[in-house]
Amino acid sequence: MINRNTVKVLQLKPITRTMCHDFYVKINSEFKTPEAIKESVSWWQDDSEKLHNLWWVLNYYSDRLDPDRNLRAFVEKHLDHLARKKTPPESAPEA
Repeated sequence: MINRNTVKVLQLKPITRTMCHDFYVKINSEFKTPEAIKESVSWWQDDSEKLHNLWWVLNYYSDRLDPDRNLRAFVEKHLDHLARKKTPPESAPEA
């Protein structure tokens, strides 16, 4: 699952299966292997919305696209990284 803090920081909203169907069709037609889907993550690595949509497609259509859950974990890692980049570092304690 996507980390709760990541969802909060990136302001990610739930997506229904109907909402991501068109993206599923695109993913299914353009990317024929899990490796190709994984490569697409590198193209979208700074686009949290695109990665979020991809995560939901992989979740809803996991039986066809991500039965072992490796791709979702890969996308989650990238979303977590984006959330960390958006979170300001904690203030250093004063000496």
